[in-house]
Amino acid sequence: MIFSQIPDIQRFERLAFRKKNVLGLLLTFSRRLFNARQAGLLYGTNHTGERFLPPRQWDRGVVHQITGQGLSGFGLKWVGPTLLRWFNISPIWLYKRDAQGRRVPTDGVIANVIRKHSEYYASGIKMLFTDHIPRKKMTDHPSREHMTVTAYDGQRFEVLQDMQVNMNIIHWFKPDNFISVYIPDYGAIVLNTVEPQLFEKTGDDPVSYPQELKNRLGQLISAIEIASIAHLGQAKGRRAARIIWRKERNLRKTFLEMNEKAKKMDALNKHLQSVGAVTEDQLNMAPVIEPNGVFAFMDMVSSSRMRNCLSPREFFLVLNLCHEITANTAAAYGCRVDNFIGDAVFLESIPLFDPPDRGVPSSLSERVMIMTLVLTTVLTQIRALTQGLHPMDPDKTVADLVNTHGISIAFRAGMSFGSALVGPLGSRDRQIVTGIGKPVNIASRLESSGQQNGIHIEKNLLEILENAIVGPGTPVLWQLAASDAGSPPQPNTPFLEFLTDRFRLAQPVIRKMPLISYKDFLSDDTYLICCDPADDDPNMEKNDVCAGI
Repeated sequence: MIFSQIPDIQRFERLAFRKKNVLGLLLTFSRRLFNARQAGLLYGTNHTGERFLPPRQWDRGVVHQITGQGLSGFGLKWVGPTLLRWFNISPIWLYKRDAQGRRVPTDGVIANVIRKHSEYYASGIKMLFTDHIPRKKMTDHPSREHMTVTAYDGQRFEVLQDMQVNMNIIHWFKPDNFISVYIPDYGAIVLNTVEPQLFEKTGDDPVSYPQELKNRLGQLISAIEIASIAHLGQAKGRRAARIIWRKERNLRKTFLEMNEKAKKMDALNKHLQSVGAVTEDQLNMAPVIEPNGVFAFMDMVSSSRMRNCLSPREFFLVLNLCHEITANTAAAYGCRVDNFIGDAVFLESIPLFDPPDRGVPSSLSERVMIMTLVLTTVLTQIRALTQGLHPMDPDKTVADLVNTHGISIAFRAGMSFGSALVGPLGSRDRQIVTGIGKPVNIASRLESSGQQNGIHIEKNLLEILENAIVGPGTPVLWQLAASDAGSPPQPNTPFLEFLTDRFRLAQPVIRKMPLISYKDFLSDDTYLICCDPADDDPNMEKNDVCAGI
């Protein structure tokens, strides 16, 4: 498709702040940009007819300038606004009175664009257009007619079905198509019968317009933003001050709202990352080898008995609460839930998935300590859940189920470390980024052969924990421990001592396991980190069982 030449937006910007009639310049630029038959400007006002009124006071749009191609366009430029007033087309009313005397919005695309001025600071300039108006519509006589209108916000198109348009305008101008765009703090610009190739579909999708249309709509948005600022130069005195303050106030409000949304999105992204969500770049990444990853599995003990005792709804309630505790704890400590597998959870701590605000990657020793804290915290919180002491279950539903059915809800865990492959895995339509390798398999076997409320580990991992120190040398763990407990622990505290004191664990915390033989895993040198409390008091305070959140 061959399109008309696009006017120079840089030249328009230079002229906009020199010309006295900047809106006339915008009108000419826009008409040439779309090779439109006619183009017109409307300003928002009320019964006073004054310009530069606050948009909330507008109740009508008055045609201010109009131009077009050839001799007819020359005539419209001089007598067009007068003719439109004579034929009662201008002003375009934004509201009307219904049978009960209430003020209600009027129909029509132009009225809709001007009336929704408040959306500008929240979502930017928005435009509405109709890509084709059948000739039959121009011979019909109703003043209102339903028509398909498309909205564009600078990024995407949205089809608005059955929007009513003002047929008086259609009958008068007889356009093949039209575009209507809001001009901040002024009103609107309307383009009739623009270059038809711009609306030719490139596919079956109703909004599969050519890229050229997006390019030109983007140029129009830029021109409107420039002109709306330059036009303020015509305001003087207090009126100008009020306009500038109004813009400043709206921009401040928008900035604060966007800043708050950004904080919420950042927190949400961190949480999603911790529960297995990945970015597009990670889904498209090449598989890599992570040499010092820490991997862990947790699984519910005696889940088959629970399924037999509880209804499906009750069982999933309990399981989802346990999974939510795991996800929240992993997020708090900067670990990641790789996957939920039924009543089991696969967790990992690798540099690839470290939180964005973590400056220096943790050492292997620090990662092992952090994962141990995560697992211990989850086991502690699930115990609190069964006792009716967890804030996620204020109605103590889980505790009531435990007492009513005489069941025990507990998990066991296994943890290992080492080199593993990490990369995208799955079908074309459903992929995850996961870890595969020997330490992942060992962590799974250790969990399966472990005991409830315990973390099953091998000798080499125990040696890391026995030599690990909590202090300024482990900055991530030091900061987490300080924020968790309210104050930093004593410098250079042995980790196992810190773990025992923090969770008030019963002695001995480390217990050697007997010979383990499970599937392809065989070892007589494994150990259990026992996470049972020293004083299993059912009246323990809630604040004592929510470490890590």
